[in-house]
Amino acid sequence: MDLQPLLERKIHPGIKTAARYCSELAAGREMPSRKDFRPTKVRSILGYIFLLDVLSNGSDYRFSLCGVHISVLYGADVTNMRLSDFSDRDLSGRLTNTYDEVVATRSYKYVRGQYSWPDRAVNIERLLVPMTGPSGQLDAIFGLTIPDCRADMLPIYAGVGVAKLVIDEQITGKVLTL
Repeated sequence: MDLQPLLERKIHPGIKTAARYCSELAAGREMPSRKDFRPTKVRSILGYIFLLDVLSNGSDYRFSLCGVHISVLYGADVTNMRLSDFSDRDLSGRLTNTYDEVVATRSYKYVRGQYSWPDRAVNIERLLVPMTGPSGQLDAIFGLTIPDCRADMLPIYAGVGVAKLVIDEQITGKVLTL
């Protein structure tokens, strides 16, 4: 997986950390392997990480890991929750479309946008990277969402309840096939 084009852009340092780590894990393969992923290797961004299980070839997604700051953005801890169980259909639909694209292209996706609530908004950068399971099938998506405010200020900037996701810019990577 070639994340170099993304690394050459002006992106948040946390996104660069994750992109470098995923490149290292891929080690020339099409995608990094989920079994090689160690959250402790990226401690500086741990609260912003989420890991999605890809269920039935992308018919649904389940959050198997959800960092504390992601929980603030979603308005709840979504660990072990399926995307289809989200009460806000607009948000789950937008997220599903984004995750479906990662599954279909088998490549990373970078998004710049914002989560908004009726009285406030938080700009975000997001990186999504597909990961393989033991059989070599794409069975997980590593995700990282970084807001444009300090972590200790996030509960103040984030609104109450579920946010709307507005996407301003998207970059889908190219897969390096050997």
